[in-house]
Amino acid sequence: MVTGANGQLGSRLSERSNDAQIHLVSLSRTELDIADTQSIQRAIEVHRPDVIINAAAYTAVDLAESEPELAHQINAVAPGLLAQACAENGIDLIHISTDYVFDGEACQPYRPEDEPNPQGVYARTKHEGEQRVRNAFESVNSSDWWIVRVAWLYDVRGSNFMQTMLRLGREGKSLRIVHDQQGAPTAARPFAEALMALATHPDRVPSGMWHYSTEGPTTWFEFARAIFLEYGLEVDTSPCTTAEYPTPAKRPSYSYLDGTPFAKALKLPIVPWEMELKNEVKANENAKKDEK
Repeated sequence: MVTGANGQLGSRLSERSNDAQIHLVSLSRTELDIADTQSIQRAIEVHRPDVIINAAAYTAVDLAESEPELAHQINAVAPGLLAQACAENGIDLIHISTDYVFDGEACQPYRPEDEPNPQGVYARTKHEGEQRVRNAFESVNSSDWWIVRVAWLYDVRGSNFMQTMLRLGREGKSLRIVHDQQGAPTAARPFAEALMALATHPDRVPSGMWHYSTEGPTTWFEFARAIFLEYGLEVDTSPCTTAEYPTPAKRPSYSYLDGTPFAKALKLPIVPWEMELKNEVKANENAKKDEK
């Protein structure tokens, strides 16, 4: 069972509904409110899932600074309620978290066991959500759980950094793009496939905290340049610093996650971010041709 089915990641997970080996139920927020205990229990009673992938989240990083209560309810309280229900009913849970739980002061890839130091409302609520999930399962110890952190998630559709860059680039605007934040762009579709591999092969990965990542890192500036190159767009771009592009929420200056252990456990390749970008653009073009 997938929560947040209408979101960027949830919609990619939902595409596996045609897989004959998987009986997949995808629920939007109107169908399952994970901040409502009764809504969670009804969904569990109706669908009786073996595993739940929680792709529901409050992801408006800057807006969270002015909506702390809503962000806390969705990112912290709700995952705890969902985890408690899973633990009590013997259901496995895969919960998605973020690189923002780290302060970005590291100079080498973050490992799952590294100490978080979240900055800002979004980061703190996601970290608290992790803690609540862990506590719920450790208090009952009836089923398996995994928290999988991911960074710089994008897609060839929807609303994300990639689509913003394409829109602005096609408008012919000159763009100044941050060049002093480092991470690894991660496409939603391959990440969804990795999560489904975990859901269908839970014996390969012990319960606990894990990281998923492409091979990197890079900067937002270099990522944007690569996007324009793939789409054949000539855009006037120049690098700028984080200080020159202030935002309400603080971003980690370095948030490259070490995804090697997770990839090895599931026997997945770790793809360079540039190659994954090319693959996603090509797959999207082929899909459009097939539709015609």
